[in-house]
Amino acid sequence: MQSNESVSKSRRKVLHITESFGGGVTSAINSYILNSSQHEHFIFASVRSNDATGEESIGAARGIRLVPRKLSSIVELKRYIDEVAPEVIHLHSTYAGFLGRLLPFVPPARTIYTPHGFAFLRQDHPVALALYRLIEKLLARRTAVIAGCGLDEKNIANAELSHPATTELINVCDELPVVDTIRSQTDKPVIGMVGRVSTQKGYNFFAELAANCGDIAHFKWIGGGSADAVEVLQQSGVEVTGWITRPQVIAHMQGLDVYFHSAAWDGFPISVLEAARLDLPVMLRRIGPFVAEDLVTFASPAQAAQEIRAWLAGSPVALERALNNTARIQNHHSVENLQRALDQLYDRF
Repeated sequence: MQSNESVSKSRRKVLHITESFGGGVTSAINSYILNSSQHEHFIFASVRSNDATGEESIGAARGIRLVPRKLSSIVELKRYIDEVAPEVIHLHSTYAGFLGRLLPFVPPARTIYTPHGFAFLRQDHPVALALYRLIEKLLARRTAVIAGCGLDEKNIANAELSHPATTELINVCDELPVVDTIRSQTDKPVIGMVGRVSTQKGYNFFAELAANCGDIAHFKWIGGGSADAVEVLQQSGVEVTGWITRPQVIAHMQGLDVYFHSAAWDGFPISVLEAARLDLPVMLRRIGPFVAEDLVTFASPAQAAQEIRAWLAGSPVALERALNNTARIQNHHSVENLQRALDQLYDRF
């Protein structure tokens, strides 16, 4: 039995900082907090209004400070760090990782960085990608630990950034809200994707997939984005829900027959974990996080369309592939694995 003194020594104040509070980052941070509740957690964040899920002001954090997305909020960050006096500062996403590691009052020896998708993996101009990679290499020197949200981010940190302290911080799906199922008004099987309608989430890939298979399936995008991007989806026959709360997201997901994740780059997405938690057949675009875990993936809309047609035709091989993805995700991304990873991560400090 541990003494009170040893328990006290193991308790840390952890300050989570992100510029992109909303969507999957919100779910990930709340999951880390819930699964390391022996520590005191605080959040300093700005919320992207288009990504708001309704979870931004709830959760198990002891304190939450939400600020506008302005450079002037850096002054408020300094005040909050002085107020909380954290032993650990956990930076989430590219922009928070960039600014947080540049600021002189954020001590590198206490800093953890979780990219939630490295910027240099984006589909962008080669010069921009080279710049992103260079910045990440330089800022890695001001980082105690790079905690990739998945095996792929850990491998990338090792290979691309040569950082001496990297770890896999396994994303998991915590308890889902109990909600009534929302089905689309269609007799066709429904294939869905969750996320912001953006280049990162691969809306063009999903639109092309819908155009290829719209005769046999109904496609739904659960989320919102710019009017132009949403129009591309709608012109391909995709139903777009717009931004909705997380309970509504789960209600729509429960009404899917297949979950297809079309992102062009990503960490290991919470939405994929939620789909697996709901026992949905899972199909995936070929990107690093999924390849790293030996999941079945598809490189092009044409390949994905062929698999969907086979699945809908009752192909035992296609059915097995999708359900094996679901089972492998459930087994690896367990609460026990996450709690073990968080214990080892925060106990470094």
